[in-house]
Amino acid sequence: MKSRNTSTSRQKLLETLADPVAFISRLYIIDKNGKRIRLKPNQEQIEIVEALLENQDTLILKGRQIGSSTIVSAFLFWKVYTSTEPTTFAILSHKLASSKHLLEIHKTFYHNLPAFLKRPLSVENTTEIKFKDSGASIIAVSAEGKGGLRSFTCSMLHISEFAFAPNPEELKATALSALNNGQLIIESTANHFNDALHQEILKHENGEAKWRYLFFPWYRHLGYSLKIPKDEVFELSEEEENIKELFNLSDEQLYWRRDKISKLGKSKFKREFPATIEDAYSVAGNVYLQGKDFNDIQILTIEADYEYNSFNDVDASDSYAIGVDVAAGVSLDYSVIYVLSKRTYQPVCIYRSNEVSPVVLAERICDLATEYNGAKVLIESNNFGNVVINELRHLGYNNIWKTPDDKDWITTRKSKAQMFEHLKDMIQRGYVQYLDNIVYSELRAITVSENGDIVLPRIGGAHGDCAVAIALAYMCLESINVKNVPYLPAWIGKKNARRIINQGGVAVANQRRY
Repeated sequence: MKSRNTSTSRQKLLETLADPVAFISRLYIIDKNGKRIRLKPNQEQIEIVEALLENQDTLILKGRQIGSSTIVSAFLFWKVYTSTEPTTFAILSHKLASSKHLLEIHKTFYHNLPAFLKRPLSVENTTEIKFKDSGASIIAVSAEGKGGLRSFTCSMLHISEFAFAPNPEELKATALSALNNGQLIIESTANHFNDALHQEILKHENGEAKWRYLFFPWYRHLGYSLKIPKDEVFELSEEEENIKELFNLSDEQLYWRRDKISKLGKSKFKREFPATIEDAYSVAGNVYLQGKDFNDIQILTIEADYEYNSFNDVDASDSYAIGVDVAAGVSLDYSVIYVLSKRTYQPVCIYRSNEVSPVVLAERICDLATEYNGAKVLIESNNFGNVVINELRHLGYNNIWKTPDDKDWITTRKSKAQMFEHLKDMIQRGYVQYLDNIVYSELRAITVSENGDIVLPRIGGAHGDCAVAIALAYMCLESINVKNVPYLPAWIGKKNARRIINQGGVAVANQRRY
């Protein structure tokens, strides 16, 4: 009898070890109140586990309710615990402290196992736990540490809060260099429009990247509904009617939603409980320009690998302004030229390259400025900008923007705020009717730090280069006049200027590329 019971117990144990959800359901975590509680996976967490079992690179846009960091950690612990080989699993973040924090979750799992399951460890410290019998280990590392993950390989790697890393591209590169045909798991909340996570989602949607992508809208969470009191008349607003039809919601779900919005406000509700990806990235937060600021602006799609994008032919009766952000031309940041029409206040030509040298860039500026009726040019003189300004003068082009005391533009904390405040005013007052998709993404990504500084996040290989160039162009535009258009000041100041500007604005059909 005893032997049969032992055999049955062993069989149940083997079945539990083979089933990650069953195993995870027997783990313990420490809740926010410091209490030890059993980890009971919700439906979203079970779906994450099922996705991870497919062994594909997995991308998770998480909301408040999911608990994705915990469930991914639990899955990794199951992998390391059941491994029979000396396999390495890794937790990676920009700061080592963040990785160590997640490793503590794994230690909690281990130390709260039943005694008969607590196999001995050969290593347990602040950055690693390793099982003595299998040699399987889980390590906490950072991209900023010396060597990072580059000195060895791992089979599975977990990055949490990817969108908030100071240099997510480097973080991802470090991860990919360490994985030996292994599985990369990235989970994060949204940070700002077009952040690193958002870019990966868009790549997945466009078929440019192969991710097992997971997003859980709030209305799929079973607990997010409230019973409507019998004595309460619950009438839906027009917005709620639309949402109900769009997402097939019940009145109880809408009642829960209304209750949450009354406590959090609509903006915070969208951040904490997004229904769509657009919701997750429409949050006001500390972004400099809100999504609503661009409601009346048409976004024109240009190809990132085209140096020149031109929208309108030169008008002999118009005047033009040029703004230039200068880079070194070594395939990192971009040098960008924006040409604006004074008559329409819209971009008419864009040049963008991260391979053009400052000297050659001066030639590009000279050519464009000459073509556009001898346009006035405002060049950021910081760093390589001085090289471009001097070379432009050497080429004989002298219509260069100057301060009243005959100085070139230098971007400082003060002047940076000045040019972006001016651009913001132009956008909010309806002067700007057209923007290309690249500068739109950069403008949406601008944030304001706790100190009130304007922060230009790095997006892909760019560092707000288009945003700087167009801001400089609009600053330059204020210093020039339109030829033979005496009526311009009267109508350009009106709030309905957008309808008048539309007559001479950018036409997508007229777009041409050099």
